Amino acid sequence: MDERVVAPPGPAGRGVAERLAALAGDPDVDGVLNARAAQASAVSGAGDRTVAEPRVLAWQLDFAEASRFGAAGGDSGLGGPAPTSGRVVVNEPLARSLSVGAGDPITVYLFGTPQTYRVERVVPERGLAGVGLGGRLNRDVFLPPEALDSAARSAGAEPRSVTFVSNRGGVESGGALTDRVTADIRQALGPLAEQTAIDTPKRTVLRDAEQAGASLGALFLMIGSFSIIAGALLLVNIFVMLGEERKSQMGMVRAVGMKRSRLVGAFTLEGATYALLSALPGVVIGVAVGWGVAVVAARIFQGWSVGGSSIRIAFAVTPTSVLNGLAMGLLIAFAAVLATSVRISRFNIIAAIRDLPAAPGRGPRRRLLAVSTALAVLCAFAAVPAVASSRPEATYLMPALALAFAAPALLRVLPRHAVTTLVAGAVLVWTLLAPVVRPRIFDTPSMSVYVIQGALAAFSAVVLVSDNQKTLLRPVRRFLQRPTEGGLAARLAVAYPLAKRFRTGATLVMYTLIVFVLVLLTEISGILRAGVDGVVADATSGYSLRLDYNPEVAGDRLVSDLRGGPSAAGISAVTPLLNATGRATDPGGRSPRPLDTAVVGVPDGAITGITFRERLPGLADDPAVWRALASDPRYVVLDGFFGSTGGPAGDYYDPGDTLTLTDPRTGRGEQKVIAGVLSNGLVFYPGTGASSTTYPVVMSERATRELFGAQAQNASALVRTGPGTAPDALATRLQGEQLSSSLVATSIESDIRRQFDSSTAFFRLMQGFLALGLGVGITGLGVVMVRAVRERRRTIGILRALGFRARTVQRSFLWESTFVAVEGIVLGSLLGVLTTWLMYSNSAAFEGLEGGFPVEWTSIFGLAAATFVASLLATLGPARRAAAIRPALAVRVTE
Repeated sequence: MDERVVAPPGPAGRGVAERLAALAGDPDVDGVLNARAAQASAVSGAGDRTVAEPRVLAWQLDFAEASRFGAAGGDSGLGGPAPTSGRVVVNEPLARSLSVGAGDPITVYLFGTPQTYRVERVVPERGLAGVGLGGRLNRDVFLPPEALDSAARSAGAEPRSVTFVSNRGGVESGGALTDRVTADIRQALGPLAEQTAIDTPKRTVLRDAEQAGASLGALFLMIGSFSIIAGALLLVNIFVMLGEERKSQMGMVRAVGMKRSRLVGAFTLEGATYALLSALPGVVIGVAVGWGVAVVAARIFQGWSVGGSSIRIAFAVTPTSVLNGLAMGLLIAFAAVLATSVRISRFNIIAAIRDLPAAPGRGPRRRLLAVSTALAVLCAFAAVPAVASSRPEATYLMPALALAFAAPALLRVLPRHAVTTLVAGAVLVWTLLAPVVRPRIFDTPSMSVYVIQGALAAFSAVVLVSDNQKTLLRPVRRFLQRPTEGGLAARLAVAYPLAKRFRTGATLVMYTLIVFVLVLLTEISGILRAGVDGVVADATSGYSLRLDYNPEVAGDRLVSDLRGGPSAAGISAVTPLLNATGRATDPGGRSPRPLDTAVVGVPDGAITGITFRERLPGLADDPAVWRALASDPRYVVLDGFFGSTGGPAGDYYDPGDTLTLTDPRTGRGEQKVIAGVLSNGLVFYPGTGASSTTYPVVMSERATRELFGAQAQNASALVRTGPGTAPDALATRLQGEQLSSSLVATSIESDIRRQFDSSTAFFRLMQGFLALGLGVGITGLGVVMVRAVRERRRTIGILRALGFRARTVQRSFLWESTFVAVEGIVLGSLLGVLTTWLMYSNSAAFEGLEGGFPVEWTSIFGLAAATFVASLLATLGPARRAAAIRPALAVRVTE
């Protein structure tokens, strides 16, 4: 079903159905189906208890035509015979909600009047069996022929006329014809087009699914990028160690005539072989991890659901996705191995044959100096407009690259140690202070800026620490110089990391990078938990419940019923809201297409306590914004997520910016001015399961009626509970009392807390996903220690022959891994806490979270302890093997 045409009750609806019958001959259309629909509610006696569902769609349609709807041979989702008198067909969501199956009785409230039926069969939620009028999760009941019309006549009402149109083509390919078919529908309707709503549900669902998929993919790619960097560094470390181990052999083959390019090719071929051998297990593990992420993410998305409006995530494996992932992994591995091979193939042949340490390099060559200086100047010039305009990626990268390219020129006038410290320190300081200087760099849905920020912070910090290890070790110098067995083991533990700075630095980066992101996610979760109470207070202004109901049944009496009904004692105030559906341009300029909006009209003076994070200049406080809204129909207020397509909310629009709000039925539009941006607009989101990309636009009642006319109806309300009344208990009572009006009562505080809990759970999911990268880092440390045992075999043998005990050797290896792991954990934790604090203080994504900045000591210490213990376990095996080396064999035999 590609297009849905909803006409108002009455003669206009019948006229719409007659006009659209001509579409059956349209070559772009392969199905037209007319139906009648009404909002209803249902009750079942499931076992010994009564189960009610206030949101049900009752349908009356021709089952024979429905079974032929769409492409020939296709499955419309609603086949089989029509239900006989007194029986109904229900879809699976309604059957689950009511706990009923075939043969069970249910009571359906049609136009406020109960009608009892028996379930004839339950159909899967597919095709026409899952249709709705704007919701994503639809609980449908299909009535016998004429049953809905009969109930409407008895109630003096008339159901809506709905026409479904199926485009030529498959489930997804038919969407390409939507614009053309929509134009044909408008042409066929003629003057009746202004009285109907022409929706494109398939395009909306596909667009939402694409946006959700892209956002989730970008998010997990961002988190996975840190693991990818760690994996690439592990490869680099392994091949650097292989190069060190084979240095004499490489010197000999180069001495007898092997070209450097052949040596590079040999190493690259070896790395490619390793990559190909690991491809199959990598694919299997990747698919298993993807399945786990999809299952957990689907449950978390249900927590964000409003009336079932969330995208439902299903795990799927396609050959294309597997091949893309495999090709990307092989390409990254090949690039890492190739770059490392080029680097390790540069050596002095004589020094390599004699196994001498590499001599300190001379100053940079003239050609390198000229090129790097030119690049430094170009990057510096490019950094100026990038920083001035707050371009996210370039703001971080251009200054950092300019500093890095300036290093060869600085080496002409300063010592190497001073240049390394100066450049690394400057890059680290800029990475940390960029959000302070240009806070709008995070106003982007792109995730690449976070990868760049994390990588720059980790690499620059590790380079700075690695080049100043001796200075950092001064406080423990006395311990290192103690003439005891422990002091000797400690000196051995730090000697190798200080001598092999590149290997140590690569391992440190792996640890620092992963721990940094894990701590950052932990801190963000803590900020959310600390800020939830403030968000509840800002969003509710004392209101406890949001009510959504069927205006065709309830009319204007529901508010008076609430004020004088059985539950009136627990209600202190009721504020009715005017509702309409509209479309608006994006004030942030992110999307060229109009956005679906839920227009909310608030009574003048009824709401003054809901707060704003930004106000129009001249409006001194929050009540002033609400007064401006009531006095001037040009003004509207939005929340911070208007037009959001995933990622952090950002700050894309400000009070004073404009948007064009349009009634989709009439095409009439008006330019509106943003008077304020709400601290939290959750109370204004529809609680009826509308699309997750439907955003509220709040305006005055008068302005809503002027633009939307009869479409604007009182269909929701906000309720303040009286002292001593539990909102959840009151919500349950009201839904029972007003079941015939399809009333859905939502506890605002519970809904906010549930969504915050889901956000926290999602951060935990990302932490679990990132734990794979931590595993890579720990594995890298273990690999380094295994290779270190082989590399230092003769040295260990000599030390053992001189009288060193096996316990001392084992202790030195364990302390060496402790030294590297603790440095990485501490560095990553400090960077994580500091970066999160700077983001919290300057990023718009944290506006409205006024609970303060908590340092999650317990979680951070738990993470550090788990990482430390895992690192020791990874090193225990190599340490024992080192201690078990027999001195006589080690001194005489070289492996």
